[in-house]
Amino acid sequence: MSTWWAQPSPVGDLVVVSGKEGVHRICFRRDALDTAALVADAREGRDRSVARQLDEWFAGTRRAFTLSVAWPDDLTPFARTVLETLVARVPWGETVSYGELAELAGRAGAARAVGSIMAGVTVPFIVPCHRVIAAGGRIGGYGGGHHAIALKRWLLEREGVELRGYPRAREVAIPSIP
Repeated sequence: MSTWWAQPSPVGDLVVVSGKEGVHRICFRRDALDTAALVADAREGRDRSVARQLDEWFAGTRRAFTLSVAWPDDLTPFARTVLETLVARVPWGETVSYGELAELAGRAGAARAVGSIMAGVTVPFIVPCHRVIAAGGRIGGYGGGHHAIALKRWLLEREGVELRGYPRAREVAIPSIP
């Protein structure tokens, strides 16, 4: 049986769903209807280990997670390879372009496919999709809810990454997501 809870974070409350297989979902909490759709049949309750690691990561005292991910059943083998490669090969404070990640995952030239895979990440932060940027050091996209690009910049800057051509983000630019 899976459990879910609202996880406070510097970027607003997150809805986290985890179970014995690992972490299923992390997403921005928007409203009660959204939450109900996300948690499905999970019961309310906090997984202390997952919550602690998220707290530590947001506090900057943890740089890598030791949590299992419950990959979605419909995840393609290539998508799983891309996500596992990202977790294993792109640590805190480093970035990789969509094309570079495609090459690392064994499919050079599949940058657009990698972009689509990043857009569907169900466990951001644990799978550090914010570390994947566009070619030439441009920030690229991010699916982190309202003000997504500002959030991606903030996440990267807190890891010490400076993006060329972009002024530093201010923490106040990252609103709490209602």
